[in-house]
Amino acid sequence: MLTPWRQLPWLKIALAIAAAWAFLFLAALPLTLSQQAWLAWMLVLLFFVLRRRAFMRRPLPRCAFLLLTAFVTLRYLIWRSTDTLVFQSWFEFFPLALLFIAEVQAAAVHMASLFANVWPVRRDRGMAPWPQNENELPTVDVFITTYNEAEELVRITATAATQMAYPKTKLNVYILDDGGTDQRCADVDLATAARHRRHLLQDIANTIGAHYLTRARNENAKAGNINAALAHTDGEIIMTLDCDHVPCADFLRRTVGYFVHDPKLFLVQTPHFFINPDPIEKSLGTFHTAPSENEMFYRAIQPGVDLWNASFFCGSAALLRREALLQVGGISGLSITEDAETSLLLHARGWRSVFWRDRWSAVYVRIHFVILSCSAVAGVRACCRSVC
Repeated sequence: MLTPWRQLPWLKIALAIAAAWAFLFLAALPLTLSQQAWLAWMLVLLFFVLRRRAFMRRPLPRCAFLLLTAFVTLRYLIWRSTDTLVFQSWFEFFPLALLFIAEVQAAAVHMASLFANVWPVRRDRGMAPWPQNENELPTVDVFITTYNEAEELVRITATAATQMAYPKTKLNVYILDDGGTDQRCADVDLATAARHRRHLLQDIANTIGAHYLTRARNENAKAGNINAALAHTDGEIIMTLDCDHVPCADFLRRTVGYFVHDPKLFLVQTPHFFINPDPIEKSLGTFHTAPSENEMFYRAIQPGVDLWNASFFCGSAALLRREALLQVGGISGLSITEDAETSLLLHARGWRSVFWRDRWSAVYVRIHFVILSCSAVAGVRACCRSVC
């Protein structure tokens, strides 16, 4: 009886090597100017056909599109390295080499992105499997972190969190106030405002049926705030919300089921969806005509890396398993990208993650434009530091 070729690993390896060699050979094949022009126009036509959404949702056309993109990039790099790096003097060659290194780095990132996005996972159709017996559902603690945001904004988010469709005996909402810590209340310059804020948020929590938590000192920013709350709560699942992220009523019904069916799952991350324009979109009038800057991240990058079990925590609008967090000592506070760093630590320990891309899972209310602009700059700086 013949052995199926799919069960012969050496044959797969040989075919992969042959395909890679053929790919490199074609990318390095020298062509005349007219032949190169014909090739370019043929590729433009193929890209135009394959870029249609109906084609890109099929595995074979999508892979063909990505391979053609990689082919063009590789062919350019081969031409760039063999025909343009001409040494005449150090004065000319040094900036030329720097530019070439930058291009190689950009091409490497581009190739890695093609690989990561070979087949984005779509989880926005329907909802996670919901257990028939609600006693199997885990307890959920909702952490709403706040520092100096308007109290009314905190009230809106906390009220929405208490109204989520979930068994009330298994749901607890906590306002984590870093603006009313003991440290700030004891500070001569900050005490009056801090104590006033503490009393206001305590009243809000008591009114809507939530809990108020603060801590002794402001250490490790948001990561420290969440870690301090972990010591005073016991929910199996932690839902994190910035105080200007308003959850929809069915948030938990659409996401908690993943934890029930996968005991090694530590994260369900959802996108941050903006309902009103930021200062730049408002000034340019592009809010209703062009996607916002975060669309590429939440519509392309996160679904792409989800295929490889590499979705990562984005700080808010997410569910985390307490057991997993406790294994690494809570949210990492070693860097300003504590959410991504925590994800890396947990992935390294064998935990799994899920990105659920339904845009109605949470709403980001952009009210304070100055605060938003500062947050955006801080986010860009954090991303740059994490890359470096």
